[in-house]
Amino acid sequence: MRLIDLHVDWLLQYAPETTVFDPAFYPEIIGRIAQLSGYLQSTRAAILSCYRRPEEWSAVADPWPALKDLITRIEAEFPGRLLITPDDFNRWQDDRDGLAWGLIGVEGFDALVRSTDDLDWLPKLFDRGVRLFQPVDGSSSLLGGSSAQHDDRGLTDLGSAFLDTLATAQTGGSGPRPMLDLAQTNPRTMADILDWYEADPSRVPVLLPVYSHGAPVRLGYDSPRSITHDNLRRLRALGGFVGISVSPPYFDSPIQVEEAIRAVASIPYLGREGFEGIAIGTDFMGVEQTLPGLENAGKVVAWLLDRFDRPTARALTSENALGLIETSLGMDQPATRV
Repeated sequence: MRLIDLHVDWLLQYAPETTVFDPAFYPEIIGRIAQLSGYLQSTRAAILSCYRRPEEWSAVADPWPALKDLITRIEAEFPGRLLITPDDFNRWQDDRDGLAWGLIGVEGFDALVRSTDDLDWLPKLFDRGVRLFQPVDGSSSLLGGSSAQHDDRGLTDLGSAFLDTLATAQTGGSGPRPMLDLAQTNPRTMADILDWYEADPSRVPVLLPVYSHGAPVRLGYDSPRSITHDNLRRLRALGGFVGISVSPPYFDSPIQVEEAIRAVASIPYLGREGFEGIAIGTDFMGVEQTLPGLENAGKVVAWLLDRFDRPTARALTSENALGLIETSLGMDQPATRV
């Protein structure tokens, strides 16, 4: 059994030694590399985040070529193993014992989308193979409020235009469609995005709602990075996926991770209680430390097998996320156009 990971900052491991990043902004990364020990063997697939620190983005003269550099590096890291089209999915299914495959995601458009003119890049990124779009990362975003403290803004007009543009990125009525990642949005912005979906439920199969990583319920972690119970209920009712992280600062112990998984499962998913729509978003390389027994992907899989019955562990480890990937790559049915 191997993990399908909804979020990993894969490229950050190279921050100290490549020209893709400025290593001055990532002095701590060298101490985190062990968190990716055995990752490619223990993971069937992962959403590979294109990410830079806000300070580095602000030092970049033109952010769009800088984003392209990250995508190019992912393409070089996973040649022939990127999940972009249905054909890629079929090849991946035939390569069950090979190294991990990847989907490209962009973590935060804070530095990238500053006006409506920048929205023209979204369909171009989708055509390039980007499959997950996380609009907000920090408080500098013009799209909506972030999980940063004291950022209580909601979805902006530009943020609404972002959603509308991304929902039309896929053309032809069938085939792959983008995922919208609500991670790092504050409760108000998340509620506004859920309002957007609920106003027209046909948007859900076109722009797939996902919360890729974080703490999906409040378990003593005083931060808007946790989803409020009402937002979680609404997201599950829509069929949105939840990726649960396995490390501090989201959780202080493995038992808290287990409690969070079971708490989410108690909230109906498309009207059904149970473990559907729940996966793991390790956020390895994006967290400062790990928990005992959850230090890397292989140990996460072993822990899930130890804490849950085998069918549930299989669902949490890979089967649920496999369904999300199938839908994103257009393997289920033709998408409904907005």
